Amino acid sequence: MRNAKYKKLHTKYINPKTNPNGNGVTEMQETEVKHWIDVLAEHLASKNVKEHVINGGMAASGTIHIGKTRGEIFLQAAVANRLRKMGKEVKHLLVVYTQDPLKAKPPLITKEFEDKWKGVRILDVPCPVGCCGNWVEHWMTPFYKAYKKYDLGEITFVETSKLYETREMIEVIKTYIRKRDAVREILNRFRGQKYGKDWIPFKPLCPKCKNISTTKAVSVDLETEEVEYECPRCGSKGVVKLNEGKLEWRLEWAALWKVLNVTFEPYGKDHAAAGGSRETCTALAKEILEIEPPEGFPYEWVYLNGEAMSSSGGISFDFAEWDKVADPHVLKYWYYVSKPMTHLEFSVSKIPQLCEEYEKAERIYYGLESLKDKKVEKIIKRSYELTHNEKPSPEMPLQIPYTFALVLVQVTPSGERQLEEIVNRLIRTGHLKGYPTSDQMEQIKIVMERAKYYIEKYAPENLKIKVLDKLPKEVIESISPEERGYLAKLADKISGRKPTPKELEAEILELAKEMGIDTKRAFQTIYKILIGKDSGPRLASFMLSLNEDFIVKRLKLLA
Repeated sequence: MRNAKYKKLHTKYINPKTNPNGNGVTEMQETEVKHWIDVLAEHLASKNVKEHVINGGMAASGTIHIGKTRGEIFLQAAVANRLRKMGKEVKHLLVVYTQDPLKAKPPLITKEFEDKWKGVRILDVPCPVGCCGNWVEHWMTPFYKAYKKYDLGEITFVETSKLYETREMIEVIKTYIRKRDAVREILNRFRGQKYGKDWIPFKPLCPKCKNISTTKAVSVDLETEEVEYECPRCGSKGVVKLNEGKLEWRLEWAALWKVLNVTFEPYGKDHAAAGGSRETCTALAKEILEIEPPEGFPYEWVYLNGEAMSSSGGISFDFAEWDKVADPHVLKYWYYVSKPMTHLEFSVSKIPQLCEEYEKAERIYYGLESLKDKKVEKIIKRSYELTHNEKPSPEMPLQIPYTFALVLVQVTPSGERQLEEIVNRLIRTGHLKGYPTSDQMEQIKIVMERAKYYIEKYAPENLKIKVLDKLPKEVIESISPEERGYLAKLADKISGRKPTPKELEAEILELAKEMGIDTKRAFQTIYKILIGKDSGPRLASFMLSLNEDFIVKRLKLLA
């Protein structure tokens, strides 16, 4: 990543600026270089709070994608861990919305599945592929397994279906019903379609068909805590208790603030808009529930190929999939080095680039590289440190470049001896100084497994390599006499030697200059005789990853 891009991600920060409309912390004023996580944590630490309750929300509406985790778990974990380091009492919560109706649509599910289960509480919706108990289990189980690999600190998970059974939540529901005229007035300030005077702020759960989307509360008895309901989905009518249903989304969000004593909760940029959920909930908190809303901070979405990720719409990259293709620290670093309102574009083809950026940050942190702009360097080092919860390894870890791993898994024969052959080539290319320890061997194995998985499932064509066994006629005919002479001389230069990637690249460039051959043309010529393409992986490392005798013979083949 160029320094200019780092500057764009991190400018100068000081104390957060609070929005007078009650939307919490919305921007940071510039004064000195400081990481946004430190700024936010210092701001929260200055508040007179006995225990910081930091909250996020996870809708179990479909795939738990990496975009959703940015502002609902990573941001919170960063601030929570920083506050803990500052000696503060902290509780990090993640609310899982299990009391919601099914809203998923194709291509995530079939049209038949949607027609059958739309509006049903997701806890009562079967697994879409029949592999487990229900809809929630299908999507949340992989997430619960995956998040542990990110070293995010202690997190308490709260399911809304269980929360609605508590006395605290029932009392909030009763408060809304008692004050429903005032509640309706607040909601109608921000709604196009207004609630009528007969509206009751409660959505009953139909005991017959489990509809929780279109049911209607007809009347309510606060003494017995019973609600008379009608269900248009199955036509049933009857009575349910106040713990058998849910609140409209905005009422629910404000209720969670009160019941869970939330002191800080980030929110997506859509909620931050004028008249959005955050502003509505702030009014509900102050005017109805008589509490101060928690501090807030907006965050940008993560986009997949130009579209905002969506669980229910099937536009996503699964959070549980990340560890299969790359180190979890790579994703964590990307989110921590980027300001919360930075627009982030993701595609599977970008994974190698993100790995390179993390590897560069690691080399900068351990002093193997430096930047001219020391302010940018400071932010990068701090981002790396925060990625490792402020306790990175005392010594530089073994680093196998991800892009080189992608090459190695393709050019070494698969089978029982592949890992051993990869180790030999890592030693030859200078990535290993000697035979690896057992811990290093395990690390190499994991890196190669991720690289292989990426190549097989996600890699774009330009990253897929097949070394030519024989030169096709069209390749032979495309190599000029001048280029053939260049290849033969390069073979003589490297024959019997063991240059480093840096030394080999220098020799490729120097020889091209010496013979008056354009550098780009020289690189293209070598790529063509090796893989039949004009471009490929980093040339010097790629050449050294191949058998030395093969390289020399191939370079001399057309002499």
